[in-house]
Amino acid sequence: MNVYDSIVRGTQASRLILIEDSFLAKGQFLLHLMSANRKSYDIHVLCYENLVPKYQTLFPSLSNIQYHDCFEILNNCVSPLEEIIIRVAAKSTRKIVIFIDSLSMYMLLNRFNKVYREILDITSSDKFPNIVQVVAVIHNDVTEVNQIGHLKNLCKTHVLVQSTNNPLVLNLRLEHKRSNGKCVVQKLKGELKSDIVFQLINDLPPQQIEEDKSIPTNLASFKLDLQASEKKAKEELILPYTQVQIPSNTGGMIHYVPDEADDWDEEDPDDDLEI
Repeated sequence: MNVYDSIVRGTQASRLILIEDSFLAKGQFLLHLMSANRKSYDIHVLCYENLVPKYQTLFPSLSNIQYHDCFEILNNCVSPLEEIIIRVAAKSTRKIVIFIDSLSMYMLLNRFNKVYREILDITSSDKFPNIVQVVAVIHNDVTEVNQIGHLKNLCKTHVLVQSTNNPLVLNLRLEHKRSNGKCVVQKLKGELKSDIVFQLINDLPPQQIEEDKSIPTNLASFKLDLQASEKKAKEELILPYTQVQIPSNTGGMIHYVPDEADDWDEEDPDDDLEI
């Protein structure tokens, strides 16, 4: 599986693609490449970081692309993400692809738990069935590491854009999570010819790795996992309630030992209630 081609062409189903970049290694060229390969969808670009004319030069001239000015410089405020998505989803008659540039700028003026909930709702197929994909750019030199980690848990595809000693050469690390719990990772290097032209220098074969499902050891002051000997002892332990499930020749029997306070007068079973 070529992760780079599947991301650019949109051949792999992925409701959320997270592009992680920085000031020295911008990932906006990926938005240009992806938009050119999604001509059968309505593309809506949410412009939080630059003015609309800047994005019009970044994206190809296509009739299926619409731009939304989401940042009011004079009032120093941004348009709520989910409100824009609701309006967009109500007006579009075709399937929709959303580009958010950048999520970091939106998060600077909003609480993270609010942004997290909005992303979770937008990428939900039940709430917005006509949105097939959301592509969000986030800057790791602006956004906190733990916040990026939480967003990565929501996405199926993650692209890390890294700088090199050459300002025109970028490293890419692409990770795509499969439904079977495994990840496909691909590392690439390319030369950025312009803001929108990216030429690959090498194409390393993708690697398939098991997703790390181990418990982090730094979450608590006490041990959270078990050693092999402890797991074996746990499996061999017979709990008291399991003994009654062992078959016997006596069949199902109920043994009841009456208490001295029990009332055995069947004529008036409620006389002990002092009514």
